[in-house]
Amino acid sequence: KEIGTKPTRSVQRYPLGLLVQLPHGAGVTRDVSIGGVYFQTAQTYHVDSQIAFTLSFGAMEQASPIQVRCHARVVRVEPRNEQIGIAAVITSVVFF
Repeated sequence: KEIGTKPTRSVQRYPLGLLVQLPHGAGVTRDVSIGGVYFQTAQTYHVDSQIAFTLSFGAMEQASPIQVRCHARVVRVEPRNEQIGIAAVITSVVFF
């Protein structure tokens, strides 16, 4: 007898290593989706705190990177070796 499992994610995640510019430092994404992001940084945040950051798409290429300003709510904080893993739900996005 097969037991069906319900997917826990409502949107697809994309494994991308994007530069994350934070007010007091930087980080790198592990994955990004239309509704959220997971990144690692040296900074710690509290669950349910509101954060602002900028994602840089194409920062490693010679062309100018696409900058995306995001506001998000932290939903998970995890110690990761010498870094902190931050999972956040994106609440607004502005391209510039």
